[in-house]
Amino acid sequence: MKSRIMFAAFALLATAGSAQAEETMTAVGWGGSWNEAYDKGVFQPFTAESGIKVTLDEWGGELAKLRTQIESNAIVYDFVSVEAPQLEMGCAEGLFEKLPDAIYAQKDDYLPGTIHPCGLASDTWATVMVYDGNKLKDGPKSWADFWNVEKIPGKRGMLGQAQYTLENALMADGVAPGEVYAELRKEGGVDRAFAMLDKIKPNVVWWTSSTNAFQNLQAGEVVMTDLYNARVTAENEKDPKAKYVIAWEAGFFYGTDMWAIVKGAPNKAQAEKFVEFFAKPENQAGFPKLYAYGVGHKKVSEYLTPEQLDRLPTSDKNLPYAAVYDTDFWAENKEALEQRFQAWLAQ
Repeated sequence: MKSRIMFAAFALLATAGSAQAEETMTAVGWGGSWNEAYDKGVFQPFTAESGIKVTLDEWGGELAKLRTQIESNAIVYDFVSVEAPQLEMGCAEGLFEKLPDAIYAQKDDYLPGTIHPCGLASDTWATVMVYDGNKLKDGPKSWADFWNVEKIPGKRGMLGQAQYTLENALMADGVAPGEVYAELRKEGGVDRAFAMLDKIKPNVVWWTSSTNAFQNLQAGEVVMTDLYNARVTAENEKDPKAKYVIAWEAGFFYGTDMWAIVKGAPNKAQAEKFVEFFAKPENQAGFPKLYAYGVGHKKVSEYLTPEQLDRLPTSDKNLPYAAVYDTDFWAENKEALEQRFQAWLAQ
């Protein structure tokens, strides 16, 4: 009799363990090597600790996808990484759940702009100027050089959208990074940026994906390009002969993508458990160890080597050349400016 009771108890324990292992959630990131680094550095350790399996999907950050899922009551995403301006808009619109109170109460432990009532930083990234040091020995040192096709002949690669591009145009016209948004808010400030874009437009190869941008640079179709910093670092680390140079000193902006729980997520409880896990700096550090983007918690640096720190846009070495993308400006103006940019591009 005793043996049967013990067997039943073991069976119950096994069933409970199996149920825990079967817990799942769907997280949505930016794809490619970003997803790979998050899976290996963060989600796999989370699964090992919690038993919750993470299905990792990818997207382009389109809020329209979330609206459709929520409005049709067919939500398949639990947890998404979204750009900070879109988080601001989506939070106001009710597309995201609020962070658990205990997590948001730790906001003073985070870098400015990396925690919000609806989310916390998945990564801190930068758009930077890049050239191939194996092909261009004396590369650009400023955005004015980027615009100067007489000094450095050849096509330039540029992201085909207003956000991140208007900022570069004003830096090329002599505006310091920290003054760019004050200029854009002035009467005539946006016109000034578009006037600079008029000057370089005939020499631009526009891109919409970082893969496309890098391929253009690798093939020599462009002599320099704007690009996301981690993509450049990853290519250099992949190939010992590569010498893609980031011109940090030219000036750059860094921004933040934010993890957020989708409103009405089918696996909200599991997503909240992940937020609790990720709020610990030692767990956040799993991503920048593998990928050259920062995260939010101030103590993450304690878990990184000097080499891992130096390649981040928010490192002590690079931060003096940087300014922060203005989330409020783009939340207020993105739709109108993107429409204007696409109309300008089609002219």
